[in-house]
Amino acid sequence: MKHVVFLGVAGVVSSLVACSSAPPPDPGQQPPAQTTGCSAADTNGYGTCYPTSDVGTKSRTSLGSNGLAGNRIANYAFTGYPATDVTQVTAGTTSTIHLAQYYDPDQKGVPGIIGGVPIKVIHLTVAARWCQPCNEETDFIAGANATGYNTGNASFASELAPLGVVFVQALDDGTTVGTGATVTDLNAWIGEHKNDFSTGLDPSNAQLGVFFDAAAIPFNMNIDARSMEILTADVGFDTAMDNTIKSQVLPWINSHPAKQ
Repeated sequence: MKHVVFLGVAGVVSSLVACSSAPPPDPGQQPPAQTTGCSAADTNGYGTCYPTSDVGTKSRTSLGSNGLAGNRIANYAFTGYPATDVTQVTAGTTSTIHLAQYYDPDQKGVPGIIGGVPIKVIHLTVAARWCQPCNEETDFIAGANATGYNTGNASFASELAPLGVVFVQALDDGTTVGTGATVTDLNAWIGEHKNDFSTGLDPSNAQLGVFFDAAAIPFNMNIDARSMEILTADVGFDTAMDNTIKSQVLPWINSHPAKQ
């Protein structure tokens, strides 16, 4: 079941949104950079530079055998609290979360991230404090029950970490629609939901707004950590998100080579 909020519409409605189509890969494109010489912000935990070819906003057309490849996501950065394991993030002095931290092309695990388990999927989500489905989704990911809806004690981040799934969340709005989230909002959000995954700020969708219509959230994306290819992108809270990742996203990664 999927829940999504649309701005200006009271309550929660259900919605299914098709992923964007991706253009055929350019046969002349160059492989991602794998050499030294990039900045620290563009380097993963074992010294590999973040890929720079075919960066864009399109996801794969499908995870079927005939799906066209997606773009790579840019190395976005968020002010917040990077998590190294599935333990509650401590709000205090912020630092910077770079997507490059979770890039794992050699599939040998990134030191300090989920116990060094090879990272296969980066699940990126965008939420707002005012958004009820966003609050519910965050409870399910973190294993909290601030909303009263996570009565089954689901804890997606803990459940999926041993399988190589890392969660990263960006908070775009505070308690008021259209008002960008602040560090105060971020600290309150983490306190409410006991986030055990990397959580940062993207006030007013300054960066990730290029991926989805701000009229509907939460936004969810699955990224192949081997190549940073955008595999799926959609809006709404899928209450069976953990099973969707286990039954669709991970099997695709385990049976297909990484984007070159």
